[in-house]
Amino acid sequence: MGNCALPHLIGQNPSADLPPHCSAYARVPLPEEAEEKPILKTFPVCTSYRSYRGIGRPIDYSRARACAWQERQAQLANLAQNPEEPTAWIVGGSLILADIYFNGAGVTRNMPLAMRFACESEEGMAELALPDIAKLNEPPHVNTPFEFCHYAASTMTMNFCTSYASEVEGDRRDRFYASLKSSMAEPQQVAFEKLLDAKKAYINEHASEVDQGGTIRGMRTMGSQDILESLFHMELVHFERKRWPIVSENQIVTADTLLVSEFNKKLLQLRGKSKDEIEEGGVTADHLAKVEESWEKYRDAWAVFASLRYASEASAIRAQITLDRYRLVKTIN
Repeated sequence: MGNCALPHLIGQNPSADLPPHCSAYARVPLPEEAEEKPILKTFPVCTSYRSYRGIGRPIDYSRARACAWQERQAQLANLAQNPEEPTAWIVGGSLILADIYFNGAGVTRNMPLAMRFACESEEGMAELALPDIAKLNEPPHVNTPFEFCHYAASTMTMNFCTSYASEVEGDRRDRFYASLKSSMAEPQQVAFEKLLDAKKAYINEHASEVDQGGTIRGMRTMGSQDILESLFHMELVHFERKRWPIVSENQIVTADTLLVSEFNKKLLQLRGKSKDEIEEGGVTADHLAKVEESWEKYRDAWAVFASLRYASEASAIRAQITLDRYRLVKTIN
């Protein structure tokens, strides 16, 4: 299907009629609100993806679009990334507009226009999405919006989309923690806030004990951090449901010794790394030692909170947190 044949598809749903190549979408007309935008000199900080997904704020599709048009203009002008909002450099502008118009989020659903924006963002991503789009006979369910990020084709876009997905999931967890906190007595609330702060510090430090070699180091690091975030969330949910750690009395007594032994063994291993391995992004003994200090503060914060919230199981929970760290240290290389 040529460019001149596209206008009759606008606003319709038959995804099977969409052309397979990005060249077909360049002339899809833009809506009136895209016109007459002020000329930008720096990348905006309004973050359309947060308004679109309701991250740290209510969902507001109008606000998301208003911001996305500015981000798109900055993208087309090749303006430098704003260090305060790095994710929006890729997951903003054209990419969010693609999701908005594909899902009909506050606008009339317009799949050809969505494809134009997806192609502007990354041609490979847009074309990878088309086979799955062709299988959609009905608009996506409101709770499962179509995400072009799922089809990221380049390492750079994959890294940014991974950051986006991590932020979406993090916001969901934060809402749960806020709800849980409201059920606590004041001493528990104070201890829980300190635990959350210690968890954040530990997981941030954990990035330095993840191998930083290769082009997917960002994805690798965020993936490893997300595993720790998910583990914390899962264990907290289990404890709230009185599903206690399955640890023996012997494990409660020996968990610290087991971790110290593995930690010292790993330090010796890392100290034997070559200069080339370290320069290529390898984890060092200093990295491991620094993270261990942060983890110890996290463990201690868990112990205090558990003694207030789950007093009868506090020792078992401390042992479980220690064994979690032991298993992680064993995987570091």
